[in-house]
Amino acid sequence: MRIAGIDAGDDEIRIVRAVRTFGRARLVGVERVPARDGAAALARLAAWRPDVVRTALPAGAVAHRMLAMPFRSGRRLAATVPLELLGQLAAAPDDAAVAFAALARDARTTTVLAAAARQEELAARLEPLAAAGLPAADVELAPLAAWALVPDARGEIALVVADGARSSVTLARDGRVTALRALDGPDADTLAAEAAWAIAALGRADRVVVTGAGAARVAERLGTSVDPVRTPGGVALQDGDRDAAAVAIGLAVGNGPAVRFTSGRAVAGGAYRRAAALAATALVVGALDVGLAHHALVRRDAALVAATRATAAAALPGSRIVAPVAQLETAAAAATRRQARLGGGPSVLAALRELSVRIPGGVALDVDELAFDGETLELHGRAASFDAVDRVRQALAASPLFGATTADDTHTTVDGRQVEFRLRATRGRPAGAPS
Repeated sequence: MRIAGIDAGDDEIRIVRAVRTFGRARLVGVERVPARDGAAALARLAAWRPDVVRTALPAGAVAHRMLAMPFRSGRRLAATVPLELLGQLAAAPDDAAVAFAALARDARTTTVLAAAARQEELAARLEPLAAAGLPAADVELAPLAAWALVPDARGEIALVVADGARSSVTLARDGRVTALRALDGPDADTLAAEAAWAIAALGRADRVVVTGAGAARVAERLGTSVDPVRTPGGVALQDGDRDAAAVAIGLAVGNGPAVRFTSGRAVAGGAYRRAAALAATALVVGALDVGLAHHALVRRDAALVAATRATAAAALPGSRIVAPVAQLETAAAAATRRQARLGGGPSVLAALRELSVRIPGGVALDVDELAFDGETLELHGRAASFDAVDRVRQALAASPLFGATTADDTHTTVDGRQVEFRLRATRGRPAGAPS
């Protein structure tokens, strides 16, 4: 898979190309060009035909909070984290887009890093990429991406990204982010002083790692022993290029948690919220159809039946619900025929029904994100093994409803017990449709 990381500053744009095979990424190109030549550089990147494009949003462009939410469910987090974050802001923007990353979970609590950005700011990041012909890009919070270059994340570590107005300091304990603060020093002396003060105020650090375009000057003025970031395998880089492009490199090769504002594929609106609830229910019901051997699952069956009936009632308002699954299937088939006559794509119900049918027997998925916009179906979650992810990918690729199916960011979770994945299936072209 070809992955592009883009970090666009005021004076220059940093573009990194990486290729990921068998879960490992290697650099194949790092480019730094003046901002005035950015359009030409992006056009060259588009000619490379990347499968995934990621760009960065600096910490100073968002409002963020560390939140401890009293539950573990991905659906409940998605529904409540935006409300909790915006409720804590003194002046939340009217056009706010909220993204979050789950950093840690215990028996009852999930700790998340949540951020709110203006839609106008996100559009400004994405417009030049779209104009160059690049595929829809994900916008990620920049400081987290740079952690992919920290050589050893054990212990208390402070990561300083020294890059003018795009600077930040992040603290982590044993690889888990615990604090984040944006910095904006006009010169190296001020930036180093701000970084030292922030580290002291936010916690403690056994090690300080400094990167970014101003890394050498800030590290010298910090007056403490600092560690450099590492360069992943691939092309050889000078220290200056490695530090300046650290965020873009992290975007291209990183596998860790990301506060990601996804463009063009997010499901929004009340109707799609009902569809997302139906998708989660359909996936669980499909898993139960092939795995009800465990005694504990029997006790959940009655609750799932009630949830299915409630979802069917929400998806089919005004209808008398007698056999919810059959009625949903009938509605999906009717919607598919209607859209076929009109020349449109598959309905949400048809896509969800096809997904639930295609999940292979014996494969259990823990899905915390599902999106379908009529053209692309995207799943993010965890499975028991790489083989399980590949079986699901092959099953979707064999569906007449979908075409190309890719598995992005497939990697072992931090605890080593599961495999985290992101599957993306594009809508297949119906038979007889014009090319």
